[in-house]
Amino acid sequence: MQRRFFLKTSGIFAAGMYANRARAIAGPFLPGELVHNIPVDKKLDPQWVKSLFQRGSVSKYYKSKNELNFIGMPVGGINTGTVYLGGDGRLWLWDIFNSQQEGIDPKSVDWGTELHVGKKVRSRDGSAYVQPARDIRPMEQGFAFKIQVGKQTYLKKMIADDWDEIIFEATYPMASIRYISKELPLEITANVYSPFIPLDEKSSGLPCTIYSFSIKNNSQMPVSVSILGWLENKVSIRSAGSKDIRRNEVLAEGKLKTVQGSINLNGSLLQLQDPDFGTLGIASLGGDSKAITDLQFPITLASFAQQNEKFTEKTIDQQLIAAVRAVYQIKPGATIEAHFSIAWHFANLKLNQAIQDKGRYYANWFSSASEVLTYVHQNFSSLSNTSKLWKNTWFDSSLPWWFLERTFSNISTLATTTAHRFRSGRFYAWEGVGCCEGTCTHVWQYAQAVGRIFPGIERDTRQRIDLGLSLQPDGMIWYRGEVVKTAAIDGQAGTILRIYREHQMSVDKKFLNKNWDKIKLATEWVIRQDKNQDGMEDTPIENTLDAVWDGEIAWLVVLCIAAVKAAGAMAAEMKDSEFEKICNEYVIKGSRNMEEKLFNGEYFIHRPDEIKGREKLGSYNTCHIDQVYGQSWSHQVALGRIIDKEKTLKALQSLWKYNFTPDVGPYIKERTGGRPYALAGEGGLVMNTNPKNETRPYGDNITWQLGYFHECMSGFEHQVASHMMAEGMTDEAMVITRMIHDRYHAAKRNPFNEIECSDHYARAMASYGTFITACGFEYHGPNGHMAFNPKLNPEKFKAPFTSAAAWGCYEQERGSQKLQASLLVQYGELSLNSFSLHALHQVTDLQVMLDDQLIPASILQEGNRCTLKFSSTIRLVPGQKLSFKV
Repeated sequence: MQRRFFLKTSGIFAAGMYANRARAIAGPFLPGELVHNIPVDKKLDPQWVKSLFQRGSVSKYYKSKNELNFIGMPVGGINTGTVYLGGDGRLWLWDIFNSQQEGIDPKSVDWGTELHVGKKVRSRDGSAYVQPARDIRPMEQGFAFKIQVGKQTYLKKMIADDWDEIIFEATYPMASIRYISKELPLEITANVYSPFIPLDEKSSGLPCTIYSFSIKNNSQMPVSVSILGWLENKVSIRSAGSKDIRRNEVLAEGKLKTVQGSINLNGSLLQLQDPDFGTLGIASLGGDSKAITDLQFPITLASFAQQNEKFTEKTIDQQLIAAVRAVYQIKPGATIEAHFSIAWHFANLKLNQAIQDKGRYYANWFSSASEVLTYVHQNFSSLSNTSKLWKNTWFDSSLPWWFLERTFSNISTLATTTAHRFRSGRFYAWEGVGCCEGTCTHVWQYAQAVGRIFPGIERDTRQRIDLGLSLQPDGMIWYRGEVVKTAAIDGQAGTILRIYREHQMSVDKKFLNKNWDKIKLATEWVIRQDKNQDGMEDTPIENTLDAVWDGEIAWLVVLCIAAVKAAGAMAAEMKDSEFEKICNEYVIKGSRNMEEKLFNGEYFIHRPDEIKGREKLGSYNTCHIDQVYGQSWSHQVALGRIIDKEKTLKALQSLWKYNFTPDVGPYIKERTGGRPYALAGEGGLVMNTNPKNETRPYGDNITWQLGYFHECMSGFEHQVASHMMAEGMTDEAMVITRMIHDRYHAAKRNPFNEIECSDHYARAMASYGTFITACGFEYHGPNGHMAFNPKLNPEKFKAPFTSAAAWGCYEQERGSQKLQASLLVQYGELSLNSFSLHALHQVTDLQVMLDDQLIPASILQEGNRCTLKFSSTIRLVPGQKLSFKV
């Protein structure tokens, strides 16, 4: 497709809707008001900015507004492949067969202008951004309803054309879809999800999708509803030979009837090892139901009368569809619930030949799809209720709905083929779907979500891989595991910071105690990369911009300082005073020199190597998106200040001034080469700009990586937004986050697929960091400490939290002379020795209650921060509330 033709026909810019919207919320701008095509004064509509802070309501996408076509919410378990939930409620994509393709829809789009990689947009360049995938349906799946109201009988299939309206509520991990027909006296809602329970990796990693239908009868007469669900047998979808036979059979386990699809491979043992060899299954999780091994298409009213529970075989060129049917009688005014599940089992996962690990984690418990369905059926109440409890806990908040959606939905990346978990338990991931392997440290260290929602996965990865397989005798950590045996300086520094986070997200010190010598060794390696011992890393080593730069580069310098400070904090806990002193001295020296030598009065820069100068590509005296990234990381793990607050704020304000634009169109029109992750009419934070108008801002030898500088990559934008939020730049943080949210509106592209180097890019999980800083959340499990300092609506605030072994919600009401707060545990067990919150007054009275029991506590107030210390450890279990009055 030619670029101009695509832009006219794709619907992304239909009638200029989004370009007009950009003008409506900002501007207009005169040419003299732009610096390098970016407005210094953003001229944002104050009412629009104010609206970003309002609670609002759940994002709803409508059939009538043509907003359902691109929706693809991952609804399989984490690390089990990619199954998309479409806007009409059907499943699509089905990347569960271990193909390891690059991108959800491998393709190249002709672009016309030159990118830094040519004139085609590949999957890794954002082809699904400019030409969103839709209707990839390698197998039949769906549901239909036979509805009898008096003498009238209706047939409604779960396709858009059969309904007057469909409304999709985008609440990951559980979507609600409403089906509306003017001729029916029914309210039909489908809640679709895979069990998702923070801290519970097994229950959240089931290869299945659940449909829970709620049907209310609004008429004055009884209504009969028969629900028919089906799934095509496409086992061995690529490898099946002409003599192979697919088969469906009914497997009974008590009242559960599962129809399982498999294949007879004509005796070939080699085919048993094919990636797409396995089983598929479908079941009704209710009481009595009918199973059909060979459903005939097309679906008509007669389909509901089909009866065939016999073992059925067909050749691979014949369609073989399994189905289940359940009938419900609904009294006037009554509501029924009907539950169905689809499961898959394709355990022959094998990636790079250098990797010994293989297979899928779920194969430790299940040998077939039918076993998965049996487990779901037997544990349905717990799995469904706890998943719903998490959804309700997450969204029952004072934070804006859209903000909760955008900061959390990127963890759905774990439920795509970006992320895998081998049978050994090892977590292994690409950067984006099928692109850039090795659980790359310099990308995954931006992803804040996993460490907070599934900390066990991150702890295991730090210990098993970063401090195990990848750690070298000199302390260097391979940045892509065994597939690339070299270092990335930002990846190693970020990994040390993640190690500190993983320690904090533990219930005790076992993780730190076991790994301390290795952590120390890895930190010493980072310190040694400072050749001139001025506290500023200056060894040319690979970084996340796929470059090896010379000189002292602010964002790498400060990230290393942050890493060493984290190591110093761990040394203090280990009572390793000698190493703590080494770390503290490095941090003090590095911070001082960075502020003196790398700050140009507005922002932090890249100081060229004294000998090589600007020989290589670099960011030099330009405004770079990650320039104070180490301080951003520090806020995530409560390390305190690394860089002077005033200078940090000036740097962030410069990023806002010089790099943020409500419409990237004018900028990218004159600066080609960047990949299309934001297009004309869309706002974003550009990676790097040249405010000083230097003639050679990026060095003497311009290479292909320069294209990165002109892009809007959402993971980096989320990192900056999280930092701005922490520093009190709440308006700017919310605007940047909202610009990303709007770029991924369902009318334009898939809201659940933030794209960088391929789809479902790991770095985008930095969005969770903005949630953390919006709450002002701190947690240290081994010390039993938790803190909140909300940045958004602190006067009346409520938000969820996760800890090492529990999750729940925090709530506060604050005035000039009072503060009341409470902590409610919904799941697990939380142990606390201290708790910090922020009051606006001098505290003289203190009351701490565990339910109705008074808890002895002392208070230490430093400025507005009040730290409450309990006389003994408090342990909260589900349903218990800890209340504070200060």
